[in-house]
Amino acid sequence: MKIAFLIQDISTEGGTERTTCCLAQELARRGHDVTVVSVFRNEPEPHYSARGVEFVYLTEDSYTLQDNAAARLRKVWKQRRTLRTCTALQEAEVIICQKIAASFMAWMAGFGYKAIACEHYRYAMYNAPVRRLRKWLYGRMQAVITLTENDRKAFLQSGLKNVFCIPNMISITPHPYCGEESKRIISVGRLTAQKGYDLLLNAVAMISDEMGDFHVDIYGEGEDRQALENQCRQLGLSKRVHFCGYSAAIESVYAESAFYVMSSRFEGFPMVLLEAASSGLPIVSFDCPEGPAVLLRNGGGTLVERENVPALAQAILRMIQDPELRTKSHRESAAVIAPYQPEQIGAEWEKLFKNLSK
Repeated sequence: MKIAFLIQDISTEGGTERTTCCLAQELARRGHDVTVVSVFRNEPEPHYSARGVEFVYLTEDSYTLQDNAAARLRKVWKQRRTLRTCTALQEAEVIICQKIAASFMAWMAGFGYKAIACEHYRYAMYNAPVRRLRKWLYGRMQAVITLTENDRKAFLQSGLKNVFCIPNMISITPHPYCGEESKRIISVGRLTAQKGYDLLLNAVAMISDEMGDFHVDIYGEGEDRQALENQCRQLGLSKRVHFCGYSAAIESVYAESAFYVMSSRFEGFPMVLLEAASSGLPIVSFDCPEGPAVLLRNGGGTLVERENVPALAQAILRMIQDPELRTKSHRESAAVIAPYQPEQIGAEWEKLFKNLSK
């Protein structure tokens, strides 16, 4: 089968770009003819690779969220002819659109009838007017894919049909876990309000005097870095919490850490938890919508009430002070990642293709 992925910009670094390359590579491994069509191009080469997959760029123009909405729309509208005449999109039997913008571009080019809209955010991420526009757009797609069952149900209740849940697959090749004696607690993600690092800092401040040699390393960048560093200093945590930026070797960071903490206010499907579990890391996480409760239903860590900072603090402290709990959670991580192996997720996509072709 000829399959095309349509994405705003595959050259940038991010979760959607990584999962796109992982899925494209798995489908190519299964014998499909796979092309990733990137409408824009911020960097000379894609940050992530995909064996057996062709990459096509429709323009050398950049696309950034720092532009206002009108400027971004003009950039997209400018590409309508390029999209319509793209050979990979014309010849594809199915087009997998990553996020709402790519779905809009597929519809704009006249390919909605063979396009699958992949929604990477939780259903309630957008306000009511945007949700109405999204429903109208997704109703013109061949199918809609969500990352969680709760979001699938929400889309069905809104009146859409052909909505399926297929989660993301494990997107890293983990290193063997060796963090049994480590004193490093890690968290990975963009430094934005969504990720709740302000809540994590407050939680650490509550228990700092009881943490012994343990410290927290936060990996990632984002617009809130300065504010978070200021908060860290004000709380007297500069020696307890470190902002480490991006790491090109995050697999080894996972493997060499004691456990993982996620303090997000909300998620679509938290790939960082899947990455942490695939590396054997015990996990402490807010039970935020969506995903943590699903990922940890077979063990692997501790869930606490959403945005309950004292509860998060106590869960972190318990994980620090209870080596047996860390060992138990580490052993359960295999059950956490079992449903998300590339072979299983690839098979689910092939099953979808067969259903849609009937």
